[in-house]
Amino acid sequence: MILAAILAAGKSTRFGVQKLTQNYHGKLLLQWPIDILKKIQVDRILVVSKKLNLSSIDLDNFKVVVNENADMGLSTSVKLALSMVRNHEGVLFLLGDMPKISTDLVKKVISMDRTKITFPFHDDVKGFPVYLPSRYFEEVTSLSGDVGLRMIIAKHPNEVASFDGGKECIFDVDTPQDIS
Repeated sequence: MILAAILAAGKSTRFGVQKLTQNYHGKLLLQWPIDILKKIQVDRILVVSKKLNLSSIDLDNFKVVVNENADMGLSTSVKLALSMVRNHEGVLFLLGDMPKISTDLVKKVISMDRTKITFPFHDDVKGFPVYLPSRYFEEVTSLSGDVGLRMIIAKHPNEVASFDGGKECIFDVDTPQDIS
């Protein structure tokens, strides 16, 4: 079984306020990836900062994990998600601020070779979601600071499966202008 983790512990510095609870085309920004994963057969967790108010989010059957060290960067959320893994063949990572990821894109990533690190890209930019097989979990423990899986991917270029996922796989909300 796959564990799907939505990483939602960022500081929203460029946005100015907590962006994940802002409205984006009819629903809260964080609700978009949650709704996508509700349609897919995976175990689900949501990694959040202690500052994120989830009272208006429909969490369905997500396990919420609070990252007390979110200020130390993205790597802490990735490692926290991996600490929740028990007997999973891999983890599918999504970000809470990427509302244009589709169910079809997620299904394509998890339908590919699960022995490889799998992700979409567009215009030579790595996108999301990213599937990480369990054989890389130990290596992730060496990450620190505000880095995600790029370092792991760079170390294993021959163990990657990627495809052009369109501009939706790289679109994220960083500023209030991205909401409109």
